[in-house]
Amino acid sequence: MSATLIALALFGCSDDGTACRRLEAQAPVATFQTRAECDRQLEDALETDAALRADAPTVYAQCLPSAQLAALGTGEVDITRVGKVQFAQN
Repeated sequence: MSATLIALALFGCSDDGTACRRLEAQAPVATFQTRAECDRQLEDALETDAALRADAPTVYAQCLPSAQLAALGTGEVDITRVGKVQFAQN
């Protein structure tokens, strides 16, 4: 088992993904022991009430190491610049 926790977070974004904010107030970050566990929850995360009611043109869900998510902070994020990350889109 890995000591690194994987976090599943939702982001409300502009259509092009350059202006995003975490939807943490509406959707607390879930953590998993493995990326595979988190990946299995991506599509379900996009169907949650928080994702469906987000005041954003596009909602993305992503599994990231919790340290990487913390480094993104809570402000605006350009997800097109998050290295080697695939975001699931709703």
